[in-house]
Amino acid sequence: MLAYRLMNINTILEKRSFCPKCKKIIFWYDNIPVISWIILQAKCRHCKQKISALYPFIEIFTATIFSILYYQLKNTNNLTFLPAYFTFFSALIITFRTDLEFMLISRFVTLFLIPMGLIFSATGLLPINLLNSISGAILGYFILWTVSKIFYYATSKDGIGQGDLELLAFIGSFLGLAGCWISLFIGSVIGSFFGLAYIVITKKSKSVKMPFGHFLAIGAILFVLFGDYLKNLILGI
Repeated sequence: MLAYRLMNINTILEKRSFCPKCKKIIFWYDNIPVISWIILQAKCRHCKQKISALYPFIEIFTATIFSILYYQLKNTNNLTFLPAYFTFFSALIITFRTDLEFMLISRFVTLFLIPMGLIFSATGLLPINLLNSISGAILGYFILWTVSKIFYYATSKDGIGQGDLELLAFIGSFLGLAGCWISLFIGSVIGSFFGLAYIVITKKSKSVKMPFGHFLAIGAILFVLFGDYLKNLILGI
């Protein structure tokens, strides 16, 4: 809901959930995650237009990663980090949806939340200190800014959107230097794999545009959930 409203209407508090096609209010019993989508056979009760499979996918994805997050933090006695990671994951899920569907990333869930990353780190609600948080945000922005400028000078085309720069800065503010770097590495590997697969399957030009933000979001989520393993695997620490 937040992802749709950030991209399509001026406020997230305008009214209750509604069908984006016919604008009719959705009844509460048609708004139950996953179950309502199945019962309605992926169609609006009023106008019979198809309801995107992104809705149940995001709902299942959200439930899964938050369950794993809680389990991991509880097992390591780190539940004090839950509010910060709840905020972080929520923003990444919204970014995942908007970038995948609209190829746009809202600053409300990236740039504007960097101060929260700094506050969480400074108050001990994240496993990094304030200096690491600031360094991660700076590294996140300028590493992609540098890549973007090099690509532009080499091809006279924009290769990386401003939203991706701000997203990685946001990731760095919550995960620090190591988390920022590993998130970028994982996102690049996954993005390259899917990009090549898309080109091979569709036989479309290599110049086809693909959103990168949701791959960065996946990289960041994986780092939070499996950070120790990934640091040992990628960085050898």
